[in-house]
Amino acid sequence: MLNFKFRCCLINRNVPGRVWLRPFYIMPKRKYTDLQILCNQTVLFTVLILIIQKKQDVISGKTMTNTIKGISLGLLAATTLAFAGCGGSAPEEPTTGFLSLAVSDGPIHEALKVCVKFDEIELMKSGTSTVIQVGPQTIDLLAFQGTDSVLIVPDTQVDAGRYQWLRLGIDAVEGESGGAGDTNGSDCDGTGSYIIMKDGTMHNLYIPSYAETGLKFVSGFTVQPGGLLELTAEFDLAKSLTQPPGLDPDVVLRPVIRLVDNSEDGTLTGTVTTELATSYSFVTEEHCAPSVYVFPPNSIVEGFADGIEPIATAMVTEQANNDGTFTWSYTIGFLLPGAYQAGFTCEGEYFFPEEGIQIEIFEGQVTTADF
Repeated sequence: MLNFKFRCCLINRNVPGRVWLRPFYIMPKRKYTDLQILCNQTVLFTVLILIIQKKQDVISGKTMTNTIKGISLGLLAATTLAFAGCGGSAPEEPTTGFLSLAVSDGPIHEALKVCVKFDEIELMKSGTSTVIQVGPQTIDLLAFQGTDSVLIVPDTQVDAGRYQWLRLGIDAVEGESGGAGDTNGSDCDGTGSYIIMKDGTMHNLYIPSYAETGLKFVSGFTVQPGGLLELTAEFDLAKSLTQPPGLDPDVVLRPVIRLVDNSEDGTLTGTVTTELATSYSFVTEEHCAPSVYVFPPNSIVEGFADGIEPIATAMVTEQANNDGTFTWSYTIGFLLPGAYQAGFTCEGEYFFPEEGIQIEIFEGQVTTADF
């Protein structure tokens, strides 16, 4: 008679030298629970010996019916004993999941650095508020464009379920000395939130609604039990920064931000001819500041999108090729699947082609639109 000796326990995955069984359930969007079943290899070897022994019984003349019955009973016994070592039952569905948050930026031509100081995020679920401290940490949003982003909240365990809103806590107060101490390097080493323009001037960043509501996303989201929800807050600085009379030297930041689930987004990319990228504005007759705007479908008519705000924007930049030539290109990340219209512009008013380019964004895919 075979002597079954094994143990079974519940631990995290990625343990070398162990044999893993599949998880009890699979979360949506290919996210697996961290709870796995690990059993000593003796279980599998014991079952294997049992099967070999039964096969030998067939050769010695025993009936196939008895053999199959013996194998089934052996497997059942091994399974029963394995679960007995785990407490005798499958684990309950977890009541928590994980959330991460990154930030990215749509560009602005006039600035060298846009430094934003994040200190916390707040989540609201069924009337209960959860605050997660994020530093504070000051980030140059211009360093993370297109599909690039920077993580401000790593994978953090939170209650599973539906959340009504998320609030970004940013240090951006009127009249502060934002930028004091900045050494003019690539890092944001000044105080508070601030912007440094291409002419070298520095301005404190001020968010008018911050003291009352902060930067709040009210569309809501769901954290699945045992799952990981990866979110990106995509700033569009081209539509966010203004310098009203009377507030100098402050620059007002009225953030236009999209909160995107990374498992659902797609990307738009493409090239622009040198002739277009280096041309002069049809409207201002000044040298072109080349950009690509993305609108809802059918927004651009005869070269203009009167009164319609773009969903996302990107700067067109010159890239050096290996053969010594140069290519003008752009990339817009974190777009939700669906139909859009894209147009090239020098100043954000007149668009080429005059009827735009109709595009379709697909989850996890890259769409190309060249101008």
